[in-house]
Amino acid sequence: MKKVFIAALLFAGMVSFAQDINQKAGHDHREKLTPEQRTEKQLQKLTSELNLDKKQQEQFKLLLSEKNAKAEKFKETRKDSKKKPNAEEKEAFKKQIKAEKEANDAKIKSILNADQYAKWNALKKEHKEKHPHKGDFKTPQERNQAHLEKLTTELSLTTDQQKKVSELLSERSTKMAMLKKDRKDNEPTDAEKKALKKQMKEDHKIYDTKMKSILNADQYKKWTAIQKEHKDKMKEHRKNKK
Repeated sequence: MKKVFIAALLFAGMVSFAQDINQKAGHDHREKLTPEQRTEKQLQKLTSELNLDKKQQEQFKLLLSEKNAKAEKFKETRKDSKKKPNAEEKEAFKKQIKAEKEANDAKIKSILNADQYAKWNALKKEHKEKHPHKGDFKTPQERNQAHLEKLTTELSLTTDQQKKVSELLSERSTKMAMLKKDRKDNEPTDAEKKALKKQMKEDHKIYDTKMKSILNADQYKKWTAIQKEHKDKMKEHRKNKK
């Protein structure tokens, strides 16, 4: 199980921003790519973004091929594995992936020149901002805590507000976890998808109403602005993926 989880971490730690796999509207279908095709697609994007020369392309291709091969192996192994790592194993994995990321960064730095490496880091930062939870392997509780801390800072929440928002976030994440499990176990029909979409819309209204009852007028105004900004980023992301 440790090997499986480490493989996942290694895959997530690689150049995920370069994964330009096309998606159809609604994210219901993903383009099926072999590890080789995925490597070529990523390499093309990196070559364009960083203006790689032929030697650099060959060096990056080796790195990408290695990571994509590990990712493919992980996907196959994961199908047969149901056991989840405990807290101690997760902590060890985090240390391991940190070391792997540092080693990988050193390899990339040795391939790129100074300007390219600066651009590389800028692209990674941009991708992380667009996908704040991708590859972080946080538990729902950890994500809720991070979200709460962010809202506390941005909205200047009081202690009482923090407690109420924390309860609301926990309630919402529990519903999302149940939804993901249902979708994983049963592929919904078109009618069920439509009903689900309607239900999610209603849940969002309820969530919004509860947030409004917790925040004061200025905080709620700022919160809705933050929500809109996030929604716009998601729309732009889906648009770029089409």
